[in-house]
Amino acid sequence: MITQRFRIKTPLIVIIEVNGLYTSTQAAVGEIVTVTHGPLDGVRMVEVQWRDKTALMFTIELREQAELIEGAAS
Repeated sequence: MITQRFRIKTPLIVIIEVNGLYTSTQAAVGEIVTVTHGPLDGVRMVEVQWRDKTALMFTIELREQAELIEGAAS
């Protein structure tokens, strides 16, 4: 299982489920997200843990607008 952690450098779109519906919101600068499923290659969405919630984020945004926290991958 992928468990890479990223620190957000610019506000990013996060997709979460609220009352059975998916909605978008923003992860703020400095927040930490942990990738839990999916490779970070290509242009797709991956599952992350964010603010104690399961969410979806775009891989390209994580690669380009967030920084990998070294030593946090397993």
